[in-house]
Parts: sequence; C-alpha cells; structure tokens
Amino acid sequence: MKYFTNRSQLARMDLNTKLIMTYFLVFMLLATALSILMAVQRTALQPQAAAEYYRGSDEGMVFPKDPAELMETTHFHIYMMAFVFMTTGHLFLLSAWNQVSKTIVISGGFLYILLDVAKPWLIRYVSAGFGVLAPINATLMAVTMLICIIVPLYELWFLRADQGRTLD
Repeated sequence: MKYFTNRSQLARMDLNTKLIMTYFLVFMLLATALSILMAVQRTALQPQAAAEYYRGSDEGMVFPKDPAELMETTHFHIYMMAFVFMTTGHLFLLSAWNQVSKTIVISGGFLYILLDVAKPWLIRYVSAGFGVLAPINATLMAVTMLICIIVPLYELWFLRADQGRTLD
C-alpha cells in the first residue's frame, strides 16, 4: 500500500512499465468510447428509449429482454466491469490526487457498476421509470472511467517525477 500515496508513482515508472500501462489505458479508452457509442446507439441516452430497449415495444418491434438474456448480460458485466475498473482504478490510485478524491472516484466507480447491472432488471421488472438511470449512470460511469484513464496517462508522460505532491 505504500504506493498509494499523494505523490505520483506513475511519473517515476521506467519506460517499459510506462509503455505497458499506456497500451492498456489506450485500449481501455477505446473500449470506453465504444461503450458510450453503444449506449447512444441503443437508447440515445433517453429514459424512454432505455425502457423500450429492455421492456420491448410494439411500435419499434422490439422484444422485451427475457430473464435468461438479462442474467447472461449481468453475469458478464459483473465480472468484466469490476475487473476492468479494479485495474484502471489501481493505476489511478498511483496518481498524485489526494486521498479524498481517490476515495470518491473509486467508490463512485463501483457504485455505478452496481447501478449498471441493476438497471436492466429494474427497468424490465419494476418500472419503466428506472429508464432515467440510463443517461445518468452512463454519464457518471463514462466520466469515472475517463478520470481513471486520463489522469494516469497524463502523469505517466507529462508529470515530472518531483511534481505531484499535494496536501490532504
């Protein structure tokens, strides 16, 4: 845990460590961009469109999502989103951001994952009104992922090793 201080550990990494972290973060940036694009394509980030996507629509000839499909998607997302966020979050924790900010970003990220996997079930089986979670959670998740990607990329390549000391 000595690495998770308020002094950037990222700026101190050797070249090959910086490279592997950079490659990973660039792929995560692309994955985040695709995730945002898919959300916009499926629902236009509109609560009603999200409700129709999960509950179905006679007008749009969209079938409601069945429990098996929701379970398969939930299973995949719980594993992958938690793993990806744990990895990007660890890199973010090596940044020079203060402890309070780190705690907010990391806790928020896992809360948004929980909301993301609960959202389809809530919309499909509780109320179409939960469609409002689609644009809100997509935005919060995207911002959190971008923070966990952009901050480490910046500190890896643009922050000097003697910079980044902040006060708690």
